[in-house]
Amino acid sequence: MRRGNPMERRALPLNALRTFEVVARNLSFTRAAAELGVTHGAVSRQIIALETSMRMPLFHREGSRIRLTNEGSRLFTGVAPALDRIAATMDSLQDSTAARVLSVNAPPTFTMRWLIPRLTGFQRANQNAEVRLATGTGSPQTLKMNDYDVVIRRMAGDDDALRATPFLSGALVAVASPDLIGPEPVQTLDDIAPFRLIEAATNVVGWPDWFARAGGSMPTPTRFLRLEEMFYAVQAALDGLGVALVPSALVVDDLAAGRLQRILDVPGVFERDYCHVVSPVTRNPELARAFCAWLDHEGQEARRLSMSVMGDGVAG
Repeated sequence: MRRGNPMERRALPLNALRTFEVVARNLSFTRAAAELGVTHGAVSRQIIALETSMRMPLFHREGSRIRLTNEGSRLFTGVAPALDRIAATMDSLQDSTAARVLSVNAPPTFTMRWLIPRLTGFQRANQNAEVRLATGTGSPQTLKMNDYDVVIRRMAGDDDALRATPFLSGALVAVASPDLIGPEPVQTLDDIAPFRLIEAATNVVGWPDWFARAGGSMPTPTRFLRLEEMFYAVQAALDGLGVALVPSALVVDDLAAGRLQRILDVPGVFERDYCHVVSPVTRNPELARAFCAWLDHEGQEARRLSMSVMGDGVAG
């Protein structure tokens, strides 16, 4: 009989061989039936059919006890590792094709204006990863960290307890719609006085810090538009409602496209950087580390773009 013939492989009694492996491993028809979830009689019939087709006994039957014959022992030595390899191969295939879920919690404006536009790159490199995005602005200490794999916040990067790693500058710049500014450029701080000043409640530093950095003081009187979220401040600037103080990383694409323009050549007012924190109880540590490495790379690319559009004083 030639080995390796495809027809012979198709004729292999695989169900009977699987049953034989379980019986040989347990040396019990009863325990094999329980493991396979079938009746004692079904197991017995499979073994008898296998012995008949092979024309040799595979077990010595001694009352209620059984033991392998020499031929049965040789068969078990070949069948058991083969079935193990098949099972391992199937497991590895299922692992490689199963979606890996990564839950990320990040600020709303950052998510909408920075993360989502770049997320295609991460998904292309990790096609089996399912990224689930949730938004929030609260401190990571207030979150149930078992709900998320990675948390992104503007925060101090030297928090050893959280192991927060900065990856994107938090420099704030003053921007406005070109339609609001009009044809005459803003050349001095006095030229800003007619415009409403927009800022978000999430800012730690604000307009007084920007004016101080510019070498002056706030105009009097000053008209303010204070909004709850940074996204509203950016949108208000795009819609021409005033001059907004926003993170440069979130508007660099608008500046490059001419939808917004920077007001004066004032170096950025540096607030807390965007940092990533890996949950200590993440279910996918390898995928979480890969996501954070991708954030680090994208942060470097964003810094280069900011430098080309606004200069090193803003990029940080």
